[in-house]
Amino acid sequence: MRPATLLAILLAHFLCLTTYPAAAAGLGLELNKAEDSAQGCLATVLIGNDLGQTLDRFRLDLVLFDSSGVLFDRLLIDLAPLPAGRTTIARFALHAGRCDGISRILLRDLPACRAQDGKTYDCLTDLVITTRAAIGFSK
Repeated sequence: MRPATLLAILLAHFLCLTTYPAAAAGLGLELNKAEDSAQGCLATVLIGNDLGQTLDRFRLDLVLFDSSGVLFDRLLIDLAPLPAGRTTIARFALHAGRCDGISRILLRDLPACRAQDGKTYDCLTDLVITTRAAIGFSK
């Protein structure tokens, strides 16, 4: 057997024996869709709660920017409760105008993030934010 083949077999065997850590507990927030309606721009968000606790308080402090990058609105949105181990789907009015008038959303803060048992979390630090919409979304 050639040395390179033996090395490849040993490396493959080692990788199979290696244990990988479990995914870290945390929260995920995805702007899944933004669509125009008679009520203005509606946002659909998905919130994945892998903290191991149901959250009875979860409030977003959002800042909206127009197509020129100028801040034009600020929203406080309450999305609780968030059951443990589940993905919650929420839909809310983001803006009275059209969605194409929003270039970016900044998650400024999470002023309320508390579990049912009363434990308060720093949910902003490890929150993973993604977007599938044409609007940028970040913290």
